[in-house]
Amino acid sequence: MVLLLHVIAGVGWFGIAAVTFVLTVAAMTQSDAAILRAGYEFHELLIGSLARPASLITLGTGLILSVGTKWGIAKYYWPLVKLVLVVATISITASLTPGWIATALQPPGTPRTGDLVGAQVNLVGMAVFHILTIGAATWLSIYKPGGRIRWNLPTRRSEQ
Repeated sequence: MVLLLHVIAGVGWFGIAAVTFVLTVAAMTQSDAAILRAGYEFHELLIGSLARPASLITLGTGLILSVGTKWGIAKYYWPLVKLVLVVATISITASLTPGWIATALQPPGTPRTGDLVGAQVNLVGMAVFHILTIGAATWLSIYKPGGRIRWNLPTRRSEQ
């Protein structure tokens, strides 16, 4: 059941990233300020109501699966890399995206400034970043490359 929830949340998160990519590219091409604002309001709604829960469910179920299976968190490279990818994606998104969306949500009639265009480009880049990191984590789950991590911990040698 945990594996199923993990897969559904991860696939959902990837789908949301794909939708936000299309949405942010479409919003960049809009000349009507009201449509542009509606696009970014919808983007904000997607992030808050779907992407955030999907990412946290993916993280939580991933941790449960790594502890509860033979793969572990740090026995093999790929679960550790997945963990880093997911935590980095959540952290970077949480720290940068709210400011960019706030800038993009200019009142209708506000002229396009460098700040607005920069925020729009950054939001497209963030969507691409999500697609790449979630895609990479999915690839790692399927192919499980890298073998075991060999920790060089000091061991006690018996005397001969």
